[in-house]
Amino acid sequence: MVSMFPWTAPLFRLAGRRWSEDDFRILAESLRQFVPVGGVFADLGGGTGHLGAGVARILGARVIVIDVVRQMLRWVPTDPLVSVRLATAEALPFPAAYFDGLLCCDALHHFKDQERAVQEMARVVRPGGGVLVVDAEPTGLNRAVAVFERFLGEPGAFRKTDDLCRLMEAYGIQGEATAQRGGSYLFLGVVSK
Repeated sequence: MVSMFPWTAPLFRLAGRRWSEDDFRILAESLRQFVPVGGVFADLGGGTGHLGAGVARILGARVIVIDVVRQMLRWVPTDPLVSVRLATAEALPFPAAYFDGLLCCDALHHFKDQERAVQEMARVVRPGGGVLVVDAEPTGLNRAVAVFERFLGEPGAFRKTDDLCRLMEAYGIQGEATAQRGGSYLFLGVVSK
């Protein structure tokens, strides 16, 4: 099967407008303790980059939007704080401890090998740096979304919050998840290695 993202990239560019200044501010405040002004964070699975760009602007930090779909990265906003990198979450082309923080929003469930992706998150974020993951619980409508995404060639594997916390901890990212609206959650962790 072919992934749905190359042909839906223009739609995701339009969907990027769903993020409000409040959304940018909430995520930026979560990362602020880890990402200093002038620092750098990753937007992993960042798609068209609108969320990462908005968070970067509020933090006064640089962001590298990382996505496996070239067509998504074509739509990333032009901004001096924003750059792009075509890569998979399971093999990030950055040295160890490169980033002050990492944002992964609505993307973890798309990664083919989530364990390897989390291992890479822990590797590329500096010790004491932050990892912020926003994703959804595998309940209700999200189960139907997962089935639909698998039909379209995506992994579509949502994790429960306790399962995600155990996975993160296994790779040296200590944190907790808090429920958000619409069956989603926000995990904020610190890299301890």
